[in-house]
Amino acid sequence: MSNRTARRLAVPAALALTLGLTLTACADGSGDDGAPAGDATTSAGATDDTTTDDTTPDDGGAAEDTSPSASAEPEHRTAAGLLAIATAEKKAGGTAFAIDDPDRDNTWEVDVATGTISIEVEVSADGTEVVRTQEDDLDADDRRALADATLSLTQAIERTVASSGGDLDDAELDEDDGRYHWSVTVLVDGAETDYRVGTQDGKVVQERDDD
Repeated sequence: MSNRTARRLAVPAALALTLGLTLTACADGSGDDGAPAGDATTSAGATDDTTTDDTTPDDGGAAEDTSPSASAEPEHRTAAGLLAIATAEKKAGGTAFAIDDPDRDNTWEVDVATGTISIEVEVSADGTEVVRTQEDDLDADDRRALADATLSLTQAIERTVASSGGDLDDAELDEDDGRYHWSVTVLVDGAETDYRVGTQDGKVVQERDDD
């Protein structure tokens, strides 16, 4: 065989070897590319599952937290009455001087002085909501007594309840022999007991029935 013929045969053989190596490398590369693609698919699926699981408890938790907070009510009768006074004063923009218990129509009736006007504010039994208002004239003597008072209706109730251990029934600005005081009635073991509270000194004295 001549040298030229040998060179012709050697070239195709080298090309064939090079082509084979190239095809082998491509085959290996496609296998590597497939594996990450499969991993990416699995990872995306895992991410979707995790998002669904985390969202459901969060939504449920928010619903549970909202409902209990919506119903915060006073624990007893006195607290409801004091809250009713605050609600009425805010509505009328004045100073409360009387409160009547909610026995008749299940609403507290709070009288609030605003200038020369007395506004009766009906408040729900829990003390939180105004039901109705009605205006009337305020007596000049009551106006002067309120102006001179250093102890509010709320403070008179709080002192009486603390002193007696009872629960609020009703309270009002009252007058006896030209002297004004707070008259507070509380329920002690279910029985009504009346107290007189000084509008200035805040002294609490139990009323005695005349024999």
